[in-house]
Amino acid sequence: MSERRLGRGLESLLGNLKEEAPRAAPSSGGVQRVPIEKIRANPQQPRTAFAERELSELAESVRAVGILQPLIVRPEGDGYQLIAGERRLRAAKMAGLETVPIIERIASDDELLTLALVENLQREDLNPIEKAKGFKELIERHNLTQEAAAKRLGKDRSTMANFIRLLDLPEAVQHVVSRGTISMGHARALLGLPHPSMQQALALRIEAEGLSVREVERIAISYRTEEKRPKRKETAAPKDAHLRDLEDRARQRLGTKVDVEYQDGKGRITVHLFSDDDFQRVLDVLGISG
Repeated sequence: MSERRLGRGLESLLGNLKEEAPRAAPSSGGVQRVPIEKIRANPQQPRTAFAERELSELAESVRAVGILQPLIVRPEGDGYQLIAGERRLRAAKMAGLETVPIIERIASDDELLTLALVENLQREDLNPIEKAKGFKELIERHNLTQEAAAKRLGKDRSTMANFIRLLDLPEAVQHVVSRGTISMGHARALLGLPHPSMQQALALRIEAEGLSVREVERIAISYRTEEKRPKRKETAAPKDAHLRDLEDRARQRLGTKVDVEYQDGKGRITVHLFSDDDFQRVLDVLGISG
């Protein structure tokens, strides 16, 4: 993502903060070196997943040539709190550095999340779920509309809304998206399914079978079409929680819609198939060759 698309970049946001005199006179260019143990992590850091291999590679680079881009910090107690540069700070600790270069800025608690989000967005460091959670926290913390939050970050409102919708997915599916096993396009297609159990079952199929986004969209449309078909007039009592639980577990096991009807020792299980692949997969699960 280019800085042009982001609009207001990190330096722009930092430059607009009201600067106060730092506690110690910075060296030429505003950069100073401080003991690494004096820098505390940013509690509002939106990024939660750090690939160990990438960090190890960055640590090797830092060990060889040092940190080329200073960390951005704010004063806190007898030390500093990180504003931007989480990966560099972690790599510096792995590399065993005793001091690191910093640029000191004054930033309020409310500005801390915005600045951390912008830096990560510029570097494409956040996975889709981390972005979604960061956007949502920014909106709720500052009581912003999606439009206002999008302007603050230089994003399109529709783009931000699409990310936030990912948080409607079940936690298990969000975890798969965070790992990068399924794409943002897959995740958006899963939102078209009417039940969390269906979303989770289809997410597992995407992992196992390598379904394309188009295939997932087609399956979701088939499910929605089936849901809209006129239902037979129910004469029996409403389905109890036990039968609904059985249906959910059957959906997850078979990866398709399942209806369970049972009363007074009689009933039936209906497995809905929307393609030849669905048919073959159900046969495989049942251990039947076909």
